[in-house]
Amino acid sequence: MSAIKPICLSGLVLALALVAPDDVAAELTTNGDFETGNTSGWTSFASPAQTFAVTSDSKTGSFAGELFNDVSGSALVIKQANLGVGLVTAGETILISFDAKGAGTNGGVAFAEFFSEIAGGGTSANPILGGGPLALTSDYQRFSFSPVTGPDVSGGITLQFNAATGANIGSTSSLFIDNVSVARISAVPEPASAALAGLISCGILLRRRR
Repeated sequence: MSAIKPICLSGLVLALALVAPDDVAAELTTNGDFETGNTSGWTSFASPAQTFAVTSDSKTGSFAGELFNDVSGSALVIKQANLGVGLVTAGETILISFDAKGAGTNGGVAFAEFFSEIAGGGTSANPILGGGPLALTSDYQRFSFSPVTGPDVSGGITLQFNAATGANIGSTSSLFIDNVSVARISAVPEPASAALAGLISCGILLRRRR
């Protein structure tokens, strides 16, 4: 039995190790925390009258991203585009999270949008995360979403932020974002399965011993 105990113990240790992480996330974004001190990794469609830049007004670290739009009836869009081409699959759950704050006047709002991109153009799904404008305040809040990809993601996936103004004169929209994450979930053995595997290995060894 003395030789079996260490082996059984090893099996149980392995099972417990597998139980610890329910999921392993694979990050897809580049410079989601803006700690490069610039906006590299982001595609911006800001007009000369709109602003997308880094700011020291961050949630954590030294920098965050700041969008400011005071052009009435317009959109200020930035995105992390075509992420995970060849990796992301149809019907896959994606973890999206970010810290954000901001404000809007005279109809100004901000959105976070998720696109399942089709190679060559178009999308197979394009939900607004949360179903509407972000509920922003003057303090950073953590936003988390778990959208499912559409039936065609041959062009990868895209996370887009939109600081949009209303048609009224004087409409503005400001949005600060930090610690932006778009991550895949790579499945590992479920806790119950992992524990069972460890117990079975011990059971087999004990039966052989007898």
